[in-house]
Amino acid sequence: MYRNIINDFVVWFEEPKRKILHLKGAYGVGKTWAVKDFATAFFSNRIYVDLDEKNEYLDIIFSQDTEYEEKINMTDKLIENDFGAFDCTDTLLIFDNLPNCRECDEFFYNYAKKHRHYVICLISNSMQITEFEYGHPDVFRVLRLRPLSFEEYLIANKALPLISAVQNNKAKELNPFEIASITRFLTEYMQTGGMPAIVNNFIKNKDYNKVREMQLDLIKEYEQKIKSHMSSSLATRCKRIWKSIPKQLCQDNKKFMYKYVEENARAREYADATQTLCDLGFIRKMPKLTKGEMPLEDYVDYKSFQLFLIDHGLLRAIYGNPVGEDVKLESMLNENNFAVAEQYIFQELSNKVGPIYYWNSGATARVPFIYEGDGSPIPVDIRFKNNNKAQNIKTFIAKNPEVNLSVKISYEQVSLNNNVLNIPIYGLWNL
Repeated sequence: MYRNIINDFVVWFEEPKRKILHLKGAYGVGKTWAVKDFATAFFSNRIYVDLDEKNEYLDIIFSQDTEYEEKINMTDKLIENDFGAFDCTDTLLIFDNLPNCRECDEFFYNYAKKHRHYVICLISNSMQITEFEYGHPDVFRVLRLRPLSFEEYLIANKALPLISAVQNNKAKELNPFEIASITRFLTEYMQTGGMPAIVNNFIKNKDYNKVREMQLDLIKEYEQKIKSHMSSSLATRCKRIWKSIPKQLCQDNKKFMYKYVEENARAREYADATQTLCDLGFIRKMPKLTKGEMPLEDYVDYKSFQLFLIDHGLLRAIYGNPVGEDVKLESMLNENNFAVAEQYIFQELSNKVGPIYYWNSGATARVPFIYEGDGSPIPVDIRFKNNNKAQNIKTFIAKNPEVNLSVKISYEQVSLNNNVLNIPIYGLWNL
């Protein structure tokens, strides 16, 4: 299954002096498959080491009592004895399930220094930036993988003519057949979500019941990982936050409120749990802007934020929303007070633009998404036919005169009128 991140792998591959490639992402987003697929195409050989497996060498390598030189020697023995590799020329060394800690980063930094001709890729079930990684940008090329975008879903379905039609939509309108086809694919994607194993199974079997079964199983796996990878107290707080997010996204005011997690809860009691879930990649945070002035990061209120889940398909599964061939796109985009639609739009936008924020003005106006454009903030409005709670972009522009372009997301085809760029719901990936 093709992933756009392969293009980033190629850029890294062609660098004169390659850094250590470190791919991060939540459990289940397809990191291992993407790296192995890339290695098959660009290297003569690959060596794959799963650091979760029980192995006498790995026990020594990751023992706190082992000196660095001994760890390096043990890694060499592991590669030689388990893989029969004495010459790693034109070979990608893949170390998967890397513990997300300074010690591991530092070890592979030293290992790469010892073997400068080796090409190394690390894979972590994490989105966290470690202190060592942050302090050594010259050592690591860090990439992050998320669930499939709608464009990637179309590629997986071999719908290349539709991709071309959307890309050319500014110059040529889509015909009724193209709109019907892409609406059908988006209807599927809204139900499957973007988790690769689920998408792959649906493409092969077209079984929505299996989709829902796999989604519920993955949700259970996430909850089990929360329980097993941290202390009991932290796991309890993480699980309460995880459970509360779908309910909070249904509110008119979608700002995350700790009081809905637990009565009398305070931010200081749950801030670490929130960050832990973000680091795992299970949830994502979108902070509030106090002003729409450039640069936007100077006007962020980090105490006020919304939380999204990793994937809109999993969100629908948690809600228990129906799946099947008779489910309509319009009904899904209106589900749960537009929570599913905003989750989907957040995912699509975040694949194309930089940091995303939201803004509100008391109870009078709410702009669900704002990002930094070329010299000015760009507010994003959502306008579906049945959306009677249309966000008030005019209020935002009146308070923030730097705005020279706004985006409207609707069912209509691409257009530009009075500095309002209309983007169809199926074309966000082409923004």
